[in-house]
Amino acid sequence: MGVSRASNGIVTAAFGIGGLVAGSLIGYVSDRTQNRIGPQLCASVLYVVSGLVLYFAKHFYQIVIFRLILGIASSIADTMLFTTVADVYPANLLGFKMAVIFVFDNIGNMLGPLLGGKAYEHMGVGGIAIIAIALGLFELCMILIFVRNSLDIRRTLASSNVTQVGSLADKPVKPTINSGCSSTDTHSVAESESGFTDVSIISKTEQSHNLACNPNSHTPNSSKKRLDLHILRLLLQLPVAGPTVSIFVATGLQTVIETILPLRLFDKFGYSPATIGIVFLIVGGVLILAMPAVGYVNDTVVSRHGEYMRYYTIATGALCVFLSQIVMSLAGSYVVLVFGYSLFAISTMVVIVPAQSAFGDFINSSESHAMAQCYSLAWIAEGLANIILPPIASGIF
Repeated sequence: MGVSRASNGIVTAAFGIGGLVAGSLIGYVSDRTQNRIGPQLCASVLYVVSGLVLYFAKHFYQIVIFRLILGIASSIADTMLFTTVADVYPANLLGFKMAVIFVFDNIGNMLGPLLGGKAYEHMGVGGIAIIAIALGLFELCMILIFVRNSLDIRRTLASSNVTQVGSLADKPVKPTINSGCSSTDTHSVAESESGFTDVSIISKTEQSHNLACNPNSHTPNSSKKRLDLHILRLLLQLPVAGPTVSIFVATGLQTVIETILPLRLFDKFGYSPATIGIVFLIVGGVLILAMPAVGYVNDTVVSRHGEYMRYYTIATGALCVFLSQIVMSLAGSYVVLVFGYSLFAISTMVVIVPAQSAFGDFINSSESHAMAQCYSLAWIAEGLANIILPPIASGIF
């Protein structure tokens, strides 16, 4: 189109700006309307619209509009994806589900450039536009056919578990020494007789204990005052602010490494673009294999020691990120550098997976209706990191 290379920065910024605007609003809209399907349908339609804009694009400003719409759609889709998972799954299952999301995200990041490159070679920009349109239509059909409002599922599970645990009031309980309920503990009874499923928005231990102690309660933790939180007040809550900062740092460092690593590989080792690309493919494959393990270990730790262990896990991941960067900076060979980068990628997931899960923990414990706004904060943190940190790192390099 006859524009300078510097114009690539405008195209990149358009995606981030669109994402930040949508991310700031969609969580509030979804929580306010108590609707998760509407935003997902909106995102799929916007993917189709962005493809149409690109297909008919003849001028640079139309490319900018394409990226702006794409950023809005991606922000909405990502926010709703994490929100719907956190709506349904409890703390002891949430980490693995988050890890599965990142697995498919990573597969998309690996296949996208390959398929997009082939489509561009054979059909030009129109080929990429067709892919965007097709994927948007596919997502739209899948949502219309298969997706339920996750809040409906959440209410159904909560009601089912309240009924199951309420029936324990008429069952004999086993007296124990360490009991928080009039010298009796219903934990073992609930575990063996109530028939809980693992898919419960409140941990089954907490649920059985609270409701058996007070059979007249109608909802889990009914003695708690439901917190009325919006996105700004959420930022003032330490269990939300900490993971938000962690996501900002971890995703920002990921983007910085992806920006600087090719330059370093070329300057220090003289590697070709093809060899550099292999590094990212190797690390992507390592992540696909490692992320389910990260999620499983996180859930196991939380199940055994409690939800507060997420923060220790985040701290451990941050330390490993620091060590991996030392390995990468001192690497004298291709193999060592790939090892360091793989360690770095896994370490960032050790930070991000429990950080994303911590949002669901906080909302479930506070019984607030601000789940989507919490995950909006996660996307905003990621978007700001991707916009702010890479230019700074490039300037320093």
